[in-house]
Amino acid sequence: MVKLRHQAERWSYLLVKALVKSLRMERRGWEPLWRLVIAGKPITFQVWHGDMFIAFYHLSIFKPAAIVSQHGDGDFASSTLEQFGFATFRGSSTRGGREAFVAMLRHLSERDYPINVFAADGPRGPRRQLKPGILAAASKTNGYLVPIAMSAKHALRARSWDKFVVPLPFSKARIWYGEPIKIEPSLDRLGFDQKLAEITTICRTLQERADRY
Repeated sequence: MVKLRHQAERWSYLLVKALVKSLRMERRGWEPLWRLVIAGKPITFQVWHGDMFIAFYHLSIFKPAAIVSQHGDGDFASSTLEQFGFATFRGSSTRGGREAFVAMLRHLSERDYPINVFAADGPRGPRRQLKPGILAAASKTNGYLVPIAMSAKHALRARSWDKFVVPLPFSKARIWYGEPIKIEPSLDRLGFDQKLAEITTICRTLQERADRY
């Protein structure tokens, strides 16, 4: 049974990789991001849970950290991400989240390129509503939050809460990096809530623009 699971996880990785490599990608916003990367600045990437399929491959070059739910589907997601070079930490807002968050911060503090990724409305929604964890990560690392919008012109969309998108092979697709947003470590509660609302609007707007073909 374990062997079958490992084989399924391996095939999942290979299929995601092949599918994403087949897409006709349009990339925007790379230059400002790359300047931060080569300077070794802490970066927290924002992706939406339902639109993150393309992220597995395209963000793998950064070997980022990510927190993955302890629920059943998290096992499969964690294995796939790790095959793409992600460092995963298991937890969520309802179970093990604090421990996973602390472990991830410790991991980032030891990295030359402290980069992490949040499916910012996961694991249960509401859809396209940022949770506080992503802003806390950017603040604790004294780094930059970078919104990412991903879309495909031709895709399958699940009937789940996040309307998870799976691009069809050879479709036109987009990965747009938003303007990096510096997050200060000294935000008070009011400032934190205001910044979270502000960034939610920025992320939604970028995604809505990327969805238009």
